[in-house]
Amino acid sequence: MTGVYIKTKAFTRPSLGTILPLLVLLALFWLPKAGIRDNIVTLLFTTFVWTITSVAWNLLGGFTGQTSFGFAVFYGLGAYTAGLLINAGVNPYASFVAAAAVAALASFLVGLPTFRLRGPYFAIATIGVTEAVRVIMSNLKITGGASGLNIIERHPFLLIEHYYTALVAVALAIGISIWISGSRFGLALRAIKQDEDAAADIGVNPYTSKLKVHAIAAALTGIAGAIHARNAVFIDPGGGPGGVFAFQTAVSILLMPVIGGIGTVWGPVLGGLVFGVVEDLLVVKFPNVHLLLYGILLILIILLEPDGLAGLAKRLLRFVRRPSWGFSKSRA
Repeated sequence: MTGVYIKTKAFTRPSLGTILPLLVLLALFWLPKAGIRDNIVTLLFTTFVWTITSVAWNLLGGFTGQTSFGFAVFYGLGAYTAGLLINAGVNPYASFVAAAAVAALASFLVGLPTFRLRGPYFAIATIGVTEAVRVIMSNLKITGGASGLNIIERHPFLLIEHYYTALVAVALAIGISIWISGSRFGLALRAIKQDEDAAADIGVNPYTSKLKVHAIAAALTGIAGAIHARNAVFIDPGGGPGGVFAFQTAVSILLMPVIGGIGTVWGPVLGGLVFGVVEDLLVVKFPNVHLLLYGILLILIILLEPDGLAGLAKRLLRFVRRPSWGFSKSRA
């Protein structure tokens, strides 16, 4: 007697790592419809914008190991590109695409000379680029110079629209991060981080790989800057906390993935969420010492948990899953 066998694909249950982000995304999508206050919506919007920059920086700094202080350049260029185009009557969403393109182009101008440097020399070079761009933008008449730029949109201001725009953008950034992390390109970036010379020996081109991921990260950061500019309706290049080219902005972008856990997918997201909420509270309650508190927080994380919040979460999860000391499996 012969049987008929049908080859079927084994059903795999979705993992918690897949279900939880989707549930969080659905909750964030539903929250404004639940009637939460505008100040909470604004706080979440700001957190989304910061998280985009955190995820973007991690593509270069976390996956590739290139510590850059230059992401304020792309954030500011995205903000000014969107602001100027919106003032000219261009659709805001088209201006976001233009902001991403300008930031990506700028990434090549920055990366072509600086990626020939390694270690602290690269980091120092990006600091110099940031300050140089800030000075230039402070003296350009087309951007309003040091006085800043007012953004006038021919459309009513709808906070909920800005919220959903930022939510979609942060979902896009996380999706790109997940895709790169699991791709051959992501493996090449991690090889560069481990040993650039060894990566070159196995066929990876470190220079072009860094330029590519730098462009992707810059484009995402430019979109974040554009979304911020449209919501803020005023931007300035100054060196103060509110300046889009300020060195403090560059440090904040770097700080978030360090807090969350560099080189991971969800670490920068955790860092962005924590930073967005904590910064709002610290600036209000401790306007003169919040930078000191950031520094203390950063030192504690580096000393006690170098892998950031993501590393701490993994350790707690392993502890919870560890079998109880009082019970052991008996041998048959």
